[in-house]
Amino acid sequence: MEPGNITPPDYSPSTPAPDYSSRPLPGEKCIQKTPRHTAHYDGNCTFTYQEYSMSLTLRGCREENGMPVFGLCSTVYGEFEPTDRDQILSIVAKLEGRILLKGCSRTSSGTLFSKECTLWQRSASAEGTCPSILPISISFPATYSDHHDRVIRLPPSVDIVQPRRAAITYSLRVTVRKSKKAIFSRKPVREISLIAQLSYSPRARPPRPTPTCFTALKYCPDEWQQEIWSMSKGSRNQNSSTLTAQCHFFLPSLRVFAVSETIPFHLSFSFSIAFLKSVVEYIGSETGTVTSFDHPVHVFLLRQTTVYTNRSESTHEEILGVGSISPDITPVLDVASENSTVTMSWDGELCCEAPITHTSFTTAAFQVKDFVVLSLILPPGPIKSASPEFRHAIPIRLVTHPWIDRS
Repeated sequence: MEPGNITPPDYSPSTPAPDYSSRPLPGEKCIQKTPRHTAHYDGNCTFTYQEYSMSLTLRGCREENGMPVFGLCSTVYGEFEPTDRDQILSIVAKLEGRILLKGCSRTSSGTLFSKECTLWQRSASAEGTCPSILPISISFPATYSDHHDRVIRLPPSVDIVQPRRAAITYSLRVTVRKSKKAIFSRKPVREISLIAQLSYSPRARPPRPTPTCFTALKYCPDEWQQEIWSMSKGSRNQNSSTLTAQCHFFLPSLRVFAVSETIPFHLSFSFSIAFLKSVVEYIGSETGTVTSFDHPVHVFLLRQTTVYTNRSESTHEEILGVGSISPDITPVLDVASENSTVTMSWDGELCCEAPITHTSFTTAAFQVKDFVVLSLILPPGPIKSASPEFRHAIPIRLVTHPWIDRS
């Protein structure tokens, strides 16, 4: 058979693809919706930098504290206007993130990432003149790789003073290589740079709203997560057994909260009067302070900042807010016998009362972490300064912007 006479076989018609829609049909409901992250410019500010008669203009960015601000995967775009264009050999733009650790005598630094793009380069075959205006477009990465090749979320711009001075900075450097006119110059090529300091501040939000009250546990149990904290304390009487207590703490399972919203929680505490008395006596003997057990469990928000230097670490802890709990425990304690087990439950709320400008993050040089802390008898304070048996830390993440409905 000649190739020209071959006909394709017959195929049965394909089943049409089902219709998909983000909007629920009759009888359906939306359980959870996570919108796609799309690159967009949400600012309309323009910044101009001038040096060596050159000009760099950045457009479409936000402004905070007099600096251009960029968000997650934002693109830095604008124009660069060089001078002495007939002498230019090449122009390179470099977007860079760095970590700075500031000591008494010197400042050490490390690079998070570095991205370069060539704006213009003289051709070897023809001697062209550099254009008068060159467009710039270079994007922030979402992540970076540390020295262990671990992929980590790119941290925001920060400048801290405790436990020691440290900073994360971002900059755009435009470097121009020029040929010198002098015939007998030892260096026929010279470089000049124009640097713009940038602020990287991604708008992090919770992926879904926080439940408003603990009663929602009956209808949406997946929205809550239980933490069990078991405690024990030996009695001063050698013939007595070890005294124990247990705390059941319910927190929204998402564990990502906006600093502007209230965090609900539920606390159930099983204990004996003898256990509380033993703890109070121990704390009094160790600290020399008189404490009471009118409030046996305290709940508070804490931010921990740790800086690593020369195989050592320094930590600073800041209390961001103290939880409110009801009802009062005192009437129950008045009627309970010393060795009987008492179980009490509270509903409470946590609010961030300190100004927070950035989310938690991790780098090789320093990190910032957020916790909900449960404290037995002891009032709110640094978790590093208390015995681990009296404090229980639950990792969370505080973000700068609340959840919004994009449906």
